[in-house]
Amino acid sequence: MDCDSMMKSYAVFAVVGLSLMAVVQAQDAAAPFIYETPREFYSSADLDGDGRADLVIVDKESGKYRLGYHQAAGGFHWVDCRPSGMKGLTGFSLGKVLADAPEALVFTSPDANEITAVGAASATAPTRPVIVPFTAALGPNVICALKIGGAGPGALADFFVGSIYNSPDANLATWLRNDGADYEKISETPLPGVASRANRVVIGGRELLFLMLAGDQGESLRLDRLAEGKLVTEASVSGLAGGSEYVVGHFGAGPQLLTYTPGQNSFTARALRERDGQAQLAEPAAYDLGQPVLRLTALGSAGAARLLAIFGEGKTAGVFNFDGGRAPVLAQTLAATNDLFTCALSQPDGFIIFTQPPGGKFATKYQIYNSSGSGWTPGAFGGLPSLADNDNLTIPDIHTRIVAGLTVTNEADMRAYTNQIPGTRVQFVMLPIPGGEFVMGSPANEADRQPDEGPRHKVKISPFWMARCEITWNEYELFMYPEEERRMRATLPTDAGGDKLADAVTHPSQPYVEMSFGMGKDGYPAIAMTQHAANKYCQWLSAKTGQFYRLPTEAEWEYACRAGTTTAHFFGEDAGQLGDYAWYEENSDFKYQKVGRKKPNPWGLHDMYGNVVEWVLDQYDPEYYQQCAEQSLMIDPWNKATKPYPHAVRGGSWDDEAKMCRSAARRGSDRSWKMQDPQLPKSVWYFSDAQFVGFRIVRPLTVPPPEQMQKYWSSGVERD
Repeated sequence: MDCDSMMKSYAVFAVVGLSLMAVVQAQDAAAPFIYETPREFYSSADLDGDGRADLVIVDKESGKYRLGYHQAAGGFHWVDCRPSGMKGLTGFSLGKVLADAPEALVFTSPDANEITAVGAASATAPTRPVIVPFTAALGPNVICALKIGGAGPGALADFFVGSIYNSPDANLATWLRNDGADYEKISETPLPGVASRANRVVIGGRELLFLMLAGDQGESLRLDRLAEGKLVTEASVSGLAGGSEYVVGHFGAGPQLLTYTPGQNSFTARALRERDGQAQLAEPAAYDLGQPVLRLTALGSAGAARLLAIFGEGKTAGVFNFDGGRAPVLAQTLAATNDLFTCALSQPDGFIIFTQPPGGKFATKYQIYNSSGSGWTPGAFGGLPSLADNDNLTIPDIHTRIVAGLTVTNEADMRAYTNQIPGTRVQFVMLPIPGGEFVMGSPANEADRQPDEGPRHKVKISPFWMARCEITWNEYELFMYPEEERRMRATLPTDAGGDKLADAVTHPSQPYVEMSFGMGKDGYPAIAMTQHAANKYCQWLSAKTGQFYRLPTEAEWEYACRAGTTTAHFFGEDAGQLGDYAWYEENSDFKYQKVGRKKPNPWGLHDMYGNVVEWVLDQYDPEYYQQCAEQSLMIDPWNKATKPYPHAVRGGSWDDEAKMCRSAARRGSDRSWKMQDPQLPKSVWYFSDAQFVGFRIVRPLTVPPPEQMQKYWSSGVERD
């Protein structure tokens, strides 16, 4: 976040774990700041252009980054992790480097020998990393986005790049002019050691580069200018211990450079001044904080700045009053309870601090502290997004494929069709469901009615297709076992573009038990998948076929089930006829049966009652109909999930009583459905104790934009 209301800062990473904060005065240009830990980078910048600083956390090993978008009402909206395009990151920067993004992220990895840049202007539509051509040297390990100066400056920030795999001079500094296309090399200079922790700072309106160098004579810290297109050192600190870290913050009368070695009790402060157009560092003063320091962070605004120190392994932290001239005074102590503090960032009215479990590799939680008088009180807290692989980056491409192949756009042209999954012999049938209005829920006098089925309310539904039968193992195992599906497609007609997109969708982990539980596979409904797994199947199938599929909403499911009827069952009020249409407790022989063996409803849909209870998109809420009834007409309602449990299922199953096999009957998922799952954490793909749950799919006539597709396929609350 902004480290100072009168100044901001910007930094790069390190191979050996440095942290930097640069602070500038109010009249100077903004410069986002980056902190570095041995495994992660933390920073803040206005990524979406709304005037509020958003958060970014970068995982070095995987190259994935997590974004928290600052909301107008306060707090942050965290989104799924996104890829940088590389692994093993050692360099990171922020700046105006892409024409279509207020602030973009820039990454580099020496082993990948590559630089990538990616915009993050949208919280809902991730963009692909753009490769920045770099052939001037080998092993780019550090990068900084800043204006180099000289002839030809444009609107975009240029690049300083340090590299380490060159010959005969191993370490080189290279300047690239950023015109958005060619990235011309301006100049190149040998360096006396490995460069790291490069950071742009703005002092007196001038952009300067902080650069750490590790050579034969130890480590040194330099403050250079690049206005002439070459490095000119204005100030430096030599003789630093290996592994030193530094922070620049505004304390007292002006900026101060703090240097320290993790594990030592003390830090050294040097006033940073500008005189006659040149940066200068004052004589150092050492201060002892009384216990081993892990990391320092500058907090607050000019005249009221504080210093936050994380101690030891991260079990405790302290906020200190520090004016840059007198010894720091402890103002408040923080405890990390069962976790360990990793890093902190300043906020306009406090700070946010991050934690990880003991032995963890990356931060998993955050806690905001708000300014309260002379201290800070805990505010919002929560978990950070998982670093597990996700496939949201493929969604725009899937959308493009679907739109390009669209042939039916009018309800009058909708027909039943059979779709063969490309590269396989597996087929499924989709039936057209006309748009219309109906009354959702059950009347008060319906037999076996439950309170969550009312009040009744009017709903308007847009046209869609629905699968004639529940998804079978024949279909679902293509998604469960991708290697087998790839072998199958090698001998059958397929679609290479669809295959590539489908392969990029996250597939289930291998099941830990035989998932049919001995009840049968060929022609039988697939069972015991989580709603997350069902959603991902829909994304995979959409990529494979070039048609948009998803789970139905509760309203769509009930509308299709009723098929224009208003009675308890689509065949009437007489529950004695249920056995003709459904496999349920009385006739199922204690297991599911092959799909499509019972009579269909008036619109041709089989097994809408019984066999397996079916996932829908909605969060199950017994009070949701109360909200709906307040509206004269609900149009395509969807109670979007905000928590892992419960999600809604409809239709009853082979294990249910007849009363659950009614058009209005509702039910929610439960944690007990994973009770016997032996995995820790428990699977996001399978339910060990829900051998009665499956799903069927729908295809809306109107194709939604990519952002909406992502919401259908990834609720964001799948992982409990």
